[in-house]
Amino acid sequence: MKAEIIKKLTDALAPLNFVHALWLEGADATDTADEYSDIDFWADVDDAYEEQALEAVENALGELGEIEYKYIMRHGHPKIRQRVYHLAGTSEYLLIDFCLQLHSRPSDEYEFYENDPVEAVKILFDKSGVIRLSPPPDAEKFLAENKARLEEAVYRRAQHVRAEKYVRRGMYLEAHAYYFRYVFEPLTDLLRLIHTPAHAHYYLVKISHHIPDVKRLEFFAQISSLDDIRRKIPLAGEWFDELYKKSEVQKWLA
Repeated sequence: MKAEIIKKLTDALAPLNFVHALWLEGADATDTADEYSDIDFWADVDDAYEEQALEAVENALGELGEIEYKYIMRHGHPKIRQRVYHLAGTSEYLLIDFCLQLHSRPSDEYEFYENDPVEAVKILFDKSGVIRLSPPPDAEKFLAENKARLEEAVYRRAQHVRAEKYVRRGMYLEAHAYYFRYVFEPLTDLLRLIHTPAHAHYYLVKISHHIPDVKRLEFFAQISSLDDIRRKIPLAGEWFDELYKKSEVQKWLA
């Protein structure tokens, strides 16, 4: 059914002169899709024709089956429109996440890198050269932003006592919240900075595909009691220190 949906929308939108490009992102673009994956469509459309483009999308989907679910997302970007659909009779996981960007959106906002394992693109058609694949970025490109993220991670690592004091007080909810803010999050940020520096802000999004030792990180995410938190705080600190000392990122703060 996924292949049918992709073909149907491609065939419906390609002939329209106000639709410049259609592509896939997400799991289908990184070849990690499975039976639980949705479909992440993106289209580039002339500004004055966004309603016609969305109408064409919904007409095409309607030919495949009843649209039993449609949600209009309030996207934060002024040049992006987003709708989520589900067709009756299809897998509950087969959501159609359709993003439409206006053609006037600045092109430097959606640059793609060659062989990027995190943000990939699969072009269905591109009549106007909308999609540009750039060489893998140099680490210097993200140095300022990543340095600030690293400084914050190192600071939080030094503040493990903020979680420990709530453990000692026997206050589970507060200990849980401070554990994730001051123990788990900086550890995750450090792993991101080491392994996916171009996407250090992704936190846990698809992280299982992006870093080694994911099982070890899962261990620190599995918290069900104050005893768990008490036991794991020093272990997480040891791993953070080990990663930091062995990695190149420590040079950013030298």
